[in-house]
Order: sequence, then C-alpha cells, then structure tokens
Amino acid sequence: MSRLQDESWRKLVMDVRGWYTYKAEEFYQDDDQKRNTYEAMGQLSGGEKAQLTYTILGSAIAYQFGLTKNGLDSSFRFIAIDEAFRAQDEDKARYLISLCKQLHLQLLVVTPSDNIHIVENDISYVHYVERKGDRSVLYNMPISEFKAERERSMEV
Repeated sequence: MSRLQDESWRKLVMDVRGWYTYKAEEFYQDDDQKRNTYEAMGQLSGGEKAQLTYTILGSAIAYQFGLTKNGLDSSFRFIAIDEAFRAQDEDKARYLISLCKQLHLQLLVVTPSDNIHIVENDISYVHYVERKGDRSVLYNMPISEFKAERERSMEV
C-alpha cells in the first residue's frame, strides 16, 4: 500500500499502455521494401496511432482465427465497432474498413447517422433506430433502400 503513495510508480504500473512492448515493421507490398519501424507510438499523431492499432489488432484477430494459415475457412470472423468514427478523420476510418475487408473480417458498425456516409459504400444492410417520443423504432433495410429513403427525406 505504501508504494501506491508514490505517484510516479502508481502512474507507471496503472498505465496499461506500458505493460507490453512491441515492434512493428511496415513494408511496401509491391517490392517488399521496409517503409517504417514502430517501437512506440509517441511520435505518431492520434490518427496514425489509431491506424497502427487497427492494423495490429486486426492482424492479431486474423491470426487467432487462423486466416493466415488456411485462407478463408468457416471460422466465425465477426467484430463489432461501436462509434469508431466519432473522433476520427474519415481517411483513417476508411482505412479500418479496408483493412477488415483485406483480413476477411465481418463487421457490425454502430455509428450515428451523421457518420454513415463513411461506410455506406461498404455495407449491404442498415438497422436504423429512430426515436419517436418516448419509444425507439428499429428499421431494417438494405443500404439501397436506406439511400432512397434519405434522398426522399432530403427532397421534402
């Protein structure tokens, strides 16, 4: 208990970002030339940190499912992303969607309707929740129907 009184020690052991070390190397796919080596995220911007985190986590998920060993087998490759685009630029969000496609991961994206334009070209179905008074109504529709409904509402 006395060690917890030492603020620098407490910060060190309670900050999970320091619990593991890593090294990631980025290569160009065309010629297999090394582009960057990452051993810490301190020098990266917020969006670059997110992009590197997505890449590491997505690759780890794909590896865990054995996608890199056997190609596309019948494993359950489903991940949910809740409000992933709230504080992120659109290019980094699109990178995440593209990465998930490359790794053959199935996505459930939960996002406010003002961010749906980021994923609407990459999804096939929408489950849209609308608040009506003290109730919520769930609409289930193909993305094409959602786009048509949005166009109609904008004309009015």
